[in-house]
Amino acid sequence: MHTFWQDIRFGLRTLRKSPGFTAVAIIVITLGIGINATVFTLANAVLYKNLPFANSERILYIQSHNRVNGDDPGISYPDFRDFRAQVKSFDGLAAMTDSNADISDKTSVPQRYQAFVFSANAFSVIGQKPVLGRDFLPEDERPGATPVAILSYGLWETRYAKDPGVIGRSIRINEKPTVVIGVMPRGLQFPEQADLWMPLIPTAEMEKRERRSLDMFGRLAANATLGSAGSEMDTLASRLSREYPDSNKDIGARVMTFNEYANGGRIRTVFLAMLGAVGFVLMIACANVANLMLGRAVGRSREISIRSALGASRWRIVRQLLVESVILSTAGGILGWLVALWGVRVFDAAVIPNGKPSFIIFTADYTVLAYVAAITLGTGILFGLAPALRLSRMDINVALKDGGHGTSGAMRGKFLSALLVVAEMSLAVVLLAGAGLLIRSFLKMYQAPIGVRTDHVLTMRLLLRDTKYPNPGDQVSFHQQLNARLLAVPGVEAVALASNLPGGGSSRYDYELEGKPPVDERKRPNTRALTISPEYFRVMGVQPRSGRAFTDADGVSGFPVVIVNDDFAATYWPNENALGKRLRLVTQPVGAKPGTPPSPQEWLTVVGLLPNIIQNNIGLDQRDPMIYLPYRQRPARGINVVARTLVPPATLGDQFRREVQAIDEDLPVINLTPLEVVLQRRSWPWRVFGTMFGIFAAIALLLASVGLYAVIAHSVNQRTQEIGVRVAMGASRWNILRLIFSQGMRQLAIGLIVGLAAAFGVTRILSALLVGISPTDPVTFTAVAVVLTIAGLLGCW
Repeated sequence: MHTFWQDIRFGLRTLRKSPGFTAVAIIVITLGIGINATVFTLANAVLYKNLPFANSERILYIQSHNRVNGDDPGISYPDFRDFRAQVKSFDGLAAMTDSNADISDKTSVPQRYQAFVFSANAFSVIGQKPVLGRDFLPEDERPGATPVAILSYGLWETRYAKDPGVIGRSIRINEKPTVVIGVMPRGLQFPEQADLWMPLIPTAEMEKRERRSLDMFGRLAANATLGSAGSEMDTLASRLSREYPDSNKDIGARVMTFNEYANGGRIRTVFLAMLGAVGFVLMIACANVANLMLGRAVGRSREISIRSALGASRWRIVRQLLVESVILSTAGGILGWLVALWGVRVFDAAVIPNGKPSFIIFTADYTVLAYVAAITLGTGILFGLAPALRLSRMDINVALKDGGHGTSGAMRGKFLSALLVVAEMSLAVVLLAGAGLLIRSFLKMYQAPIGVRTDHVLTMRLLLRDTKYPNPGDQVSFHQQLNARLLAVPGVEAVALASNLPGGGSSRYDYELEGKPPVDERKRPNTRALTISPEYFRVMGVQPRSGRAFTDADGVSGFPVVIVNDDFAATYWPNENALGKRLRLVTQPVGAKPGTPPSPQEWLTVVGLLPNIIQNNIGLDQRDPMIYLPYRQRPARGINVVARTLVPPATLGDQFRREVQAIDEDLPVINLTPLEVVLQRRSWPWRVFGTMFGIFAAIALLLASVGLYAVIAHSVNQRTQEIGVRVAMGASRWNILRLIFSQGMRQLAIGLIVGLAAAFGVTRILSALLVGISPTDPVTFTAVAVVLTIAGLLGCW
């Protein structure tokens, strides 16, 4: 320990004598460790942390699985009963499904909340008890029982001001008097974003095995594992498949952790890709500092030789040099930790407005601290090991003869420095390619014309209760009253209805074209469809390319009509005039009872041809064949109201809410938001993650360029005498530049070739995140090569 502390003190003095080198090395390490710690903190919260309550690691999800097509059809209530009665790997199984709860009482305005319907034993399965009131009882889930609900702490706090008197109070939920029986602990919103919970009461429809509407979760038994539980559940599912082949054929079951259930697919891909990206940045940083230390080692060859001559062992020399590198990495780790704390706060602020799940809490816990400590120590050893080993193998006689000028040492380190630069360049290429693809993908979405004017449009969604508005006539009457009231609001220019907003998806209908009967009635084509009122095109600032828009008479009298977009006309009537063509939907009649089989409806005549409007909610740059139906022809309980305003739309929100509740005081207004904000929220993942990858790539490019510069600059310093001789013998400025550039460009070229080859494979991982861009997009790869070449040329210059 005595000699170890000597090494530390000597290392600190040595680094203090080279403030420039020390500052640059610490900055590079800080960047590498800082962004690694930031991303690991985010990934730890999303992918690895358990639910925010005790023993949550034993809460597992059971998902049905179609062994043929891989779908998840859900779990039926009879299957849930059978699983619960037979399973041995779980101490308890519970069932749930999500729902909506419209609360209307005198406490505040009617509002929609996220509700979950739980089997009565659900909270005991996850080991949670109310802080106020009681849990569900078995009698609460019996048909005919008094409706009850348990509130989340957040809902109790915001709507009821933490009034303990709410327990036992009857409030209206979905227009039914419901008794509040409990309040759950602060922060518990299981499974996600839950505002309240209601008991699962089986109905006659739920008793059908083909009705698969439930999810299932359970507490793992003490003697069971994830693997054994999965095997048992799949065996039980196979038994049900044999016993009930009509409803359960090919249906298996799989068991997964909470994170696999909640954060699979694209989210997992994003964070794993980010972890890989920042790992590349850290490797570039290590290579950079290793190169700096190699260059510095040349000047220390005499010092190391004297230490060896005085009896220092090879291990003592290696240890001394590793101590110095670990001191550097420790300083970088401490500063990197501060960078991570700042970075996590910035990321959290960016995602909170877009609805971050309640169970994701970005905190730098002990796991993150251990990770930072590990990479801090690891990077110190990694970038310090190569210079330490090279110096420890130095020929003492040659080094002393060189007099500390390091000529011999420089020659020995030249190949290793060049190899590190090539590695930096290769890693930078992969990062730049990935970032370029994500940024191009976001720009493609952002710049793609949506097809409508998004400014000065206020939107809100209404869902009429079937108990109060049971038939299409009642629904039409409500919307007529609302339309008249909203038009009377000062600042409102036009009001319309639409089944979906632009970029917000659409309905899908099977259909037939007149004169083109389907070859197989079971394989009819289907199309996206939007139901709109006559003023919709005016609100959205678009007019039919030919023909006409809908009128108030459409759907009330006369022949049924439809409007199609350019893509639909070009796909099904190429080189023909679409006006006057006819099609018919194959669907349930308007107002039909649930379960009515679909059948061909009346023929619809095309009266207008509309420019393409983006309706796809998967990729905001993707257009599809679309048809538009008049609202009165197919009225619906759930509808979006859109209004073009003469004033900033957000200023009319409260007035719109009052006009709705003047007609129906129990009807909540959902998502009262300007259209521009709606579209911005839908593109936020590409914007946020694209920006992060861009930052990683910019840091990688900077570090790689500095690394190339440092190697070339060190080489030129070592070759000053040689260059002087060349000039004295008649070499021109151009000859000297070509000499230096050839060295740097050779390393750059090798790095580009290796990096581009690696990028072609690695960027395929990002394919699920790209919109309208190929993972091997030639424009991106060409731009990467050009940018890196320019950066390399600047470094050489």
